[in-house]
Amino acid sequence: MTKKEEKRQTIVMVDDSMTSLSLGKDILKDKYNVFPVSSGADFFALIENFIPDLVLLDILMPEMDGYEVIKKLKANKETYNIPVIFLTSRSDQDNELEGLSLGAIDYITKPFSPALLIQRIENHLLIAAQKQELNNFNDNLRKMVLEQTGEIERLQQAVLSTVAEVVEFRDDTAGGHIDRSMSYLKFMLDKLIEENIYHEEISEWDLNFLIPAAQLHDVGKIMVSETIMNKPGKLTPEEFDEMKKQRRNLMVLL
Repeated sequence: MTKKEEKRQTIVMVDDSMTSLSLGKDILKDKYNVFPVSSGADFFALIENFIPDLVLLDILMPEMDGYEVIKKLKANKETYNIPVIFLTSRSDQDNELEGLSLGAIDYITKPFSPALLIQRIENHLLIAAQKQELNNFNDNLRKMVLEQTGEIERLQQAVLSTVAEVVEFRDDTAGGHIDRSMSYLKFMLDKLIEENIYHEEISEWDLNFLIPAAQLHDVGKIMVSETIMNKPGKLTPEEFDEMKKQRRNLMVLL
């Protein structure tokens, strides 16, 4: 295959009529790489090696007719999106409707006009290319959203950890209390999930955020003076009221 042929789109014709295959190839060979096959079995053997851009499929064939071919094609996720145009001598609406309901994108009656065949193929290949471009755009957009979401989550984790470190640094009595609290919370949540307790409520929680957020359960200590925070003895009523007041002030700010 030449470089020029490699750049061209590929069409597979499936028809038990050698006349139709020969005619179709002559019409399309100047614009497309055309692979004619005379049976459904040969078609599926062929597409094990490559995925065509479009399939021209006859209905009336022995052993495996066109309806069986398209059903098998659409049942495979690897070949599901291949556009299929039926080429057939059947012209009644019921047969056309059946073919379209099975996933065909068009239905051209034999004998076909060369100009009509080429135009239909061009239109559907353009639609397929635009659909693929849209899918690629959506995939890239989803990837970007996931990356941005991950970056935001990493930033949140960094902020939580930094604030928690400030709280623990100001409290000489903490001694790993924050880490232990997170471990206890995770243990309890794992047990609730294992025992299927509060399943509906827990299913709505973002556990990836909830557990790290436990680091802030003592964040109110930031507003309390170090004199009160690290007092070795029992707090006076005034000192205890001051601690509660500063925690309330912080909660209002948050």
